[in-house]
Amino acid sequence: MSNEKVGIVSEQEKDEILNLYERKTALQELFSSLPCLNNDIAEIELIYEKIVADLGKTTVKLEHWWSEKARKYTWKSSANGSWKIDFNTNEIFLIKVE
Repeated sequence: MSNEKVGIVSEQEKDEILNLYERKTALQELFSSLPCLNNDIAEIELIYEKIVADLGKTTVKLEHWWSEKARKYTWKSSANGSWKIDFNTNEIFLIKVE
């Protein structure tokens, strides 16, 4: 695996993606805690449907953010790679699996 710095984003742009990542993580944690709830099945199913819907929307927003910024900044890409952000420096890295 190799890392290559391909760009940097503004503080505002970093905050946007950070909020989306935090939301996705929280939804995934909530999803994994569903079996521990002592509620009735119907209520758990309703919560499950809401989590899945929100997780889907959040995932689409994340993908859109990456696509939009990649076009804006013309980041290098790779068929066997993905971008990653360093939230401390706002730098974007292309992570390639070799």
